[in-house]
Amino acid sequence: MRCALHRTEWAAGRRNHLAPGGYADSVSQVFGPQLLARQHEDPDDPRRMTGTANSIDAYRAGPIVRNARRGWRLARGLFATVWRSTAWMAGVPFHSGAESSRSWRVRCFQGWARAICRIGAVHVRVVGDPPREPCVLVTNHVGYADILTLAAVLEGPAFVSMHEIRSWPLVGFMAERMGTIFIDRSKKRDLPAVNAQIERALQLGHVVVLFAEGANSDGSQVRPFRPSLLDPAARIGASCAWGATHYETLPGDPPASRSVCWQDDPIWVQAPRFLALERIDALITFGADRVRDDDRKQLAAQLHERVSSGFVPME
Repeated sequence: MRCALHRTEWAAGRRNHLAPGGYADSVSQVFGPQLLARQHEDPDDPRRMTGTANSIDAYRAGPIVRNARRGWRLARGLFATVWRSTAWMAGVPFHSGAESSRSWRVRCFQGWARAICRIGAVHVRVVGDPPREPCVLVTNHVGYADILTLAAVLEGPAFVSMHEIRSWPLVGFMAERMGTIFIDRSKKRDLPAVNAQIERALQLGHVVVLFAEGANSDGSQVRPFRPSLLDPAARIGASCAWGATHYETLPGDPPASRSVCWQDDPIWVQAPRFLALERIDALITFGADRVRDDDRKQLAAQLHERVSSGFVPME
């Protein structure tokens, strides 16, 4: 199913219905009216948003509701992951051709990401057109939320991701089968092999999603980009697209910088915060232009400038 990507608006209290062939119900492409109201200073700029200044210890719901929400979402998420991975494996023998295999991979991976977004009450809005042609897509990075939201709107992306994800139960299996390129940034000797995988993914027609900051941020700024992983794009003259992600929580819940962004805390500490949130509003901005340069450092600098121009800090 193709995504119909367009700018959308809300009438008061009314959900925007998408045209046939657009987003499945698993991903809402719009923000709620309470967030739209906070953009009145400049209604022509859909990226203009202000964060919440809530405490990490405060939630809209009480502890019983939070714990029930966590358990219910975790159970549904595990079921969705098992179901999608089983469906993918069952369908592989019937999709032997290159184009058929890619279409099946896109359908399963995108469907899984949209299901997880629906389960976690992650509502996504897209500004601009996501890239469809083979290219390197560079965005800022705050954590696994970026992978979920980008996978929900891109068709068949290949993510360059930290190697720890491979060992995560079920999620690691799904990520590996869907073409994720794993990297251990502590082992520089692995870079040539990773760059070779990136180059091959581009040759196969994938959008390679690269988080060039090299680590998760707290959402307050775009960190300097590391040019090493841009070497394949610079060497073969590949097109580089760019995007920026932004997240907000509802008033009364912990701010996105502490509950959506994932930095120092172990996953078993951060994930419960994420799962307890009543709702997460995500904004993904895609740039219209493409960047090429045979110097990877210059390429990194140009992409950093563009991502920073579309980035909205989180609080």
